[in-house]
Amino acid sequence: MLLKQLEYFISVVEHNSFTQAAYEHYVSQSAISQQIKSLEASLGVPLMIREKRSFHLTPAGEYLYRNGKQLMTRVKNLQDETVRVGKNERKYLRIGYLNRYSGIALQQALMRTTKRYRDLDVRMYSGSHSELNQMIDDNLVDIIFNDYWQIKSDNDYVAYPISKATVIAEVPKGYTPEGAVELKELLDLPLILVCHDDQRLDEEENYRKSMGFMGSFLQVKNLEEARFLVGAGQGILLVDRFKYLVDTIPGIERKCILNNGKPIEKDYYFYVSPQNPNTYAEAFKDIFLQVLDEF
Repeated sequence: MLLKQLEYFISVVEHNSFTQAAYEHYVSQSAISQQIKSLEASLGVPLMIREKRSFHLTPAGEYLYRNGKQLMTRVKNLQDETVRVGKNERKYLRIGYLNRYSGIALQQALMRTTKRYRDLDVRMYSGSHSELNQMIDDNLVDIIFNDYWQIKSDNDYVAYPISKATVIAEVPKGYTPEGAVELKELLDLPLILVCHDDQRLDEEENYRKSMGFMGSFLQVKNLEEARFLVGAGQGILLVDRFKYLVDTIPGIERKCILNNGKPIEKDYYFYVSPQNPNTYAEAFKDIFLQVLDEF
């Protein structure tokens, strides 16, 4: 599968027209049609059912369109970052962090870093475990802040241990009068996962294996949506903290999660790629540790 073929396919679907897609890419309609046929041949499955003046997507076509758009966005970001690095336009630092982390230490470290290095361009990206690993693989971030989960090998990353984060449950207000609750008791409401559709099974497996959660799950795309559902009594959200948490929305209470009477903790690390070093990533890591020491 070639990226250009995928680009043509996405364009045809979005315009619902081979003619408009051809016009957009300055090629003939027959060229567009031939490239999509070649794409189907290389995949070995039909992507669309062609009719006289229209078409509709097969299940495989729907899947490729939905996920292909995300891939093309990543490719565009990779191109832009490569050009920016090559031109050395500005000093920059790109940080990826786990979307379930809700402490204030990261924010404090970011403020201190930008104050110390005033000409530094800092970008922040949140994501699930799989998304963060993909970001650093694609060189879309310079450093990721993640718990220890499915890291490929010591040769792929340099791992800096940070600290243990305590797992906290965000529950609907009035859910329980207790200040702490056993994980095995959280079965009446689904556990909310913040991830994309294709990462759901991996995230579910992580919670079942690493924490022993045996309840049901509900998947959403972002943290804001997750908290709206918690406030509406539709689910429970687990977040991680280092001593302090950022404020949440009204209608939500926070409870310490226990496993056989003991708080659940997660080991957090900063990961960097030795193939794409960034001196500011090391500086940011040191500032973050300094912030934790002051808490």
